Amino acid sequence: MKLRTLVLGSAASFSLALAFAAPSFAQSDMNPPQVSTPAEQQQTQQLNAQGTDGTIAPPAQAQSDAQQQQYQQQQQQYQNQQAQYQDQRARYDHDLRRYDTAQYYFTDYPRRAYAYRYDNDPQLLKLYLIAEPSQQLAQAPVEGPDGQWVGKVRNVEIAPDGRPARVEVALNRRVSVWVQPGNLRFDPQDHIVFTSLTRADLWQLPGATYESNTAYHPY
Repeated sequence: MKLRTLVLGSAASFSLALAFAAPSFAQSDMNPPQVSTPAEQQQTQQLNAQGTDGTIAPPAQAQSDAQQQQYQQQQQQYQNQQAQYQDQRARYDHDLRRYDTAQYYFTDYPRRAYAYRYDNDPQLLKLYLIAEPSQQLAQAPVEGPDGQWVGKVRNVEIAPDGRPARVEVALNRRVSVWVQPGNLRFDPQDHIVFTSLTRADLWQLPGATYESNTAYHPY
């Protein structure tokens, strides 16, 4: 009787031991626990954070945004470079005009003072009335409205009909501009040209030519 009780007690104890050992048995070598690697855990945290603050964007959209930002940066850099170039050009033109009066001015203008005349003077000729204008106007000094010499005739471009198409007026030994014949009157007796344009007006005309110090032809 005692032996039977001992056997039954041992069987119950074995069953209880199996019940407590079941979880450990489930995670044996045949069925290992599912543990994430540190890299997978970090990626999961990033995805969760993005899902929380709403920053998830498709890869194509993210690439497009990056390209747009790069384009805007390039545009801004180009505009900055253009502004710098314009500033440098303005300073160059300013310095060139300063050199105009300081270094490259003509020293052989007529010594005699001529009263400024332009309209209603029968002695003055419009350029289209001049025969052989390229020869008659050659090297003629040009006087402006303020009574000051503003340049010399360097060239006359002749149109197919034989009339002057435009006149190149040298503002100094380095710079010249093209002037329309209608802004000039010629005095054949004194061999001078009067213009309705001031020196500042002449500087603003398009088609200016800039020559190097060694390339100009002395008058």
